[in-house]
Amino acid sequence: MLFVLFALPAALVLAATVIGLVAHAVRRLREGGRPRLASPRPLALGTGFAATSAFLIFSHADLLYSPGMYGDKTCMARMGVRDYPDSHSYFPLSTVCGGVEIVPIWVNPAVVALLALAAVTLAALPFAYVVRHSSARPA
Repeated sequence: MLFVLFALPAALVLAATVIGLVAHAVRRLREGGRPRLASPRPLALGTGFAATSAFLIFSHADLLYSPGMYGDKTCMARMGVRDYPDSHSYFPLSTVCGGVEIVPIWVNPAVVALLALAAVTLAALPFAYVVRHSSARPA
């Protein structure tokens, strides 16, 4: 149900971060694209991109594969067996119908990888800010 409530705002945030990353890349290419230290802006945009992507993937999979109010229809829609799921968990996202996992195998690793990327870029953000502003000051 998270997908229904937050899909549009999350999609707008994702679109804004992608547009920001593309605009930053275009600006860097026009400047000559020479290597330099990472600036805080693309790191912040990368954090937003990774976090909202993880949220959208998880909430979409939750919408499709969680039992919800009508658990028997989840197994019917995905496996053709009108029965309630054997088990269901949110972390990691898992729904087992008739002894078969119906959540695609790529969902949980993708969510974990995107959340790890968001955490790493968020942790690097203050360091990039300090390095960027200390190198900009005249000695």
